[in-house]
Amino acid sequence: MRLFVVAGESSGDKLAAGLVDRLAEQKDVELFGVGGPALQAAGVKTLFPMSDLAVMGWRDVYLRLPLLLWRLKQTVDAIVRQKPDIVLLVDSQEFSQRVAAGVRKHLPNVPIILYVAPSVWAWRPERAAKIRPLYNEILSVLPFEPKVFEKLGGPSCTYVGHSGERLSGIGANEKSDHLLLLPGSRQGELDRNLGSLLKVAADLQEFDQIDLATVEHLRSRLIHQLKGHDISVTSGRAAFEAALSRAKMALAVSGTVTLELAFADVPHVLFYVADKKLGAHYEQAGRPLVGLPNILLGRELVPEIVGTTPRLAELGHAAELLAQDEPTRARQRDGFAEIRELMQKGAPEAPRQDPVDRILSYL
Repeated sequence: MRLFVVAGESSGDKLAAGLVDRLAEQKDVELFGVGGPALQAAGVKTLFPMSDLAVMGWRDVYLRLPLLLWRLKQTVDAIVRQKPDIVLLVDSQEFSQRVAAGVRKHLPNVPIILYVAPSVWAWRPERAAKIRPLYNEILSVLPFEPKVFEKLGGPSCTYVGHSGERLSGIGANEKSDHLLLLPGSRQGELDRNLGSLLKVAADLQEFDQIDLATVEHLRSRLIHQLKGHDISVTSGRAAFEAALSRAKMALAVSGTVTLELAFADVPHVLFYVADKKLGAHYEQAGRPLVGLPNILLGRELVPEIVGTTPRLAELGHAAELLAQDEPTRARQRDGFAEIRELMQKGAPEAPRQDPVDRILSYL
């Protein structure tokens, strides 16, 4: 089986690598594509550094637009040249959509599968119908999404669970004196969020140790930037899981990592400073819930401190409450148990399926 896989950020890299490893247990897989450390360990010789695609917000995209357009052309040309049996695009929605459109023009019959659905339920629901011609199927990691895509006239969508479930319960460490900081996996996220997280963390008296987990391509920069701070900087999957097991609580930039924190049973506060254009979309949508644990439960279980400017006082208050009040942490953990049960079963109208089976069905 010839598989071309494209992951543009750390969470997608890890998700895709788990799927590729499981596929290789059942089939001889010839791999091509774009990925980070996890996919490279699984056998992908990446076309270019995955970090070239790791942008968030309109300003970041604008500043790197020439490079992004060149990487898009490279990716489409490579897929057309390799003529794979299946194309697997993982998250990175804007880039994936453009890759799919380019491939469709030249290889109209190749199966193109999107792993992780765009959040059309949060904003721009019209996107669902627009992307229907691009993807044969969407593999969703959230159990309510198949129903949403069916209602909106989008591509076929199947709930397949999330690989982060294997983290279940590893971080329920009430006796710990470790605070975990998760400042994001993109340069722009660091620029907008790290300073605020450091200020609030420094004011929390309950912790003797602060750990910061990051992605490989940002580790050197962070070690240099944090000279003089008593903070342990780690990167890589094993180090991240070890940090989870030590943590009493976390301060996390919004993203897939918040769902992994829920799986691991680590109470946390979600924080995000958005660029102005992304922030405007957030306001126009009525300030919806953005944290995946909260979205899954339909309520704000994890405090969300979100805006276009740092809301330091609110972040400090939420962090201090979580650090000092055991019942507050216990309430989060009760909610995390609900999430794990929901993710394991799926929705009644869309029970969980195996992503390996869905991929192999296209051969």
